[in-house]
Amino acid sequence: MKSGVFLLLSLLLASVSYADTFEPTPHCYKPTEPLWLATSYYKSRYTRDVDEYQRCMKAFIVAQERAVKIHTQAAQAALKTWNDFSQNK
Repeated sequence: MKSGVFLLLSLLLASVSYADTFEPTPHCYKPTEPLWLATSYYKSRYTRDVDEYQRCMKAFIVAQERAVKIHTQAAQAALKTWNDFSQNK
């Protein structure tokens, strides 16, 4: 049984080291505030750009939270599979 626990921990640590090799980043356009003497068109455009930036960032966050949930469920399922297997030995 001790060797089974060691094997499980080894597999989990190995899988962590082979997880995503890059950190996801949002590909959202970050607007820059117009100069103080800018026309009303550029000021309203900035407001629209800020709203779009916020929507893009929120969508990225939701996608990442969904990925976390999926990965957590996969890890829990793998652990349950291992526990079921090791208890039958």
